[in-house]
Amino acid sequence: MGSWKVVIPRQGVRFYGDTRKVTEFLNNEIAYFTKLAINGINLNFGGQGYGSLRLSERATSELSKIAADVAAEKTETLEQYINDANSRQILVGASPAGERVGQLKQESDVAAAILAAVYCPKWAQPSHSQGRELIAIFQSVAFANPANFAFDDLLSASETATQVKQANETSELAAKKLDAFIDEKTQLIAELENLYRKQLTIQEPAISWQSIAAPKTTVWRFWLSLFAFMVAAPIVAALIYWDAVASAIGKITATSNGGFSISGLAAISVPALFYAWLLKNISRVFIQNLNLADDADHRRSLALTYMGLLQDEKRPTSDQDRAIILNALFRPIPNHTADEGPPAGLIELMRK
Repeated sequence: MGSWKVVIPRQGVRFYGDTRKVTEFLNNEIAYFTKLAINGINLNFGGQGYGSLRLSERATSELSKIAADVAAEKTETLEQYINDANSRQILVGASPAGERVGQLKQESDVAAAILAAVYCPKWAQPSHSQGRELIAIFQSVAFANPANFAFDDLLSASETATQVKQANETSELAAKKLDAFIDEKTQLIAELENLYRKQLTIQEPAISWQSIAAPKTTVWRFWLSLFAFMVAAPIVAALIYWDAVASAIGKITATSNGGFSISGLAAISVPALFYAWLLKNISRVFIQNLNLADDADHRRSLALTYMGLLQDEKRPTSDQDRAIILNALFRPIPNHTADEGPPAGLIELMRK
């Protein structure tokens, strides 16, 4: 569908649109001239007859041809119509002059016919030469009056002023919307930046503590399983092979004369105590990793709680709340007891 413009500043008509809009405009013009019904009206002026005047039939016929060409996307007839209307050869029903003719028609058919012929000489057809002379006289009077041209300029200036006013209003509205959009986005960016800076100081430690808690949990579970195995394995083996174990212990601790052997007792006690010391250190490693995993998980929970409080708009955090949580987050890690070496000998073992 093509794009058209109909610009007739001499009659105060100006619009842009597609084929449908131009066709609607032409159909309205056809309806205007049909309603005007100037077909054979007798021109009686000053008690004298000047023949008859026909306008509506030719006007509707010419406008129908223009509408058909517009529908076929032909521009020649429409451009000629616009040129003739600008040169005051054709009356445009939608113009102020067309409205004046329509109003005058309600009062006097003859007066309306003469005025329509003055503004539409190309389509007006007086039947008599005297009628044509009469119309020519009225045309000379009408267009010799500078007020007519001043009225045309006034229409153009008024239309231009209206368009400028609308453009200014549109520009101001767009500027206000742009300012509001900039303010809104600036505030949003500031809020996001503030939230990012607050969360960054907590979120990274939270991720770090989570990465610590997971392997420490795996480690303490391993050492707990090893401790349980090392405790249960000797007990199970002793129960299964109790006779052999009891016989071996009896032989080691007994002397040849039937007494109790201290060296035999040491031979059994020292490995047993070393095994117990080994179990103690395994349990210590288990407890240390358990404490570290629990501490890291606790710190992570505190960090997530702190981030949740930051996002709670209904209850903003105070400096005191932040101080409490941050002190808990960054407290020292749990202390580890110093490791002890195995007993140096039987005498030290006996002293302890």
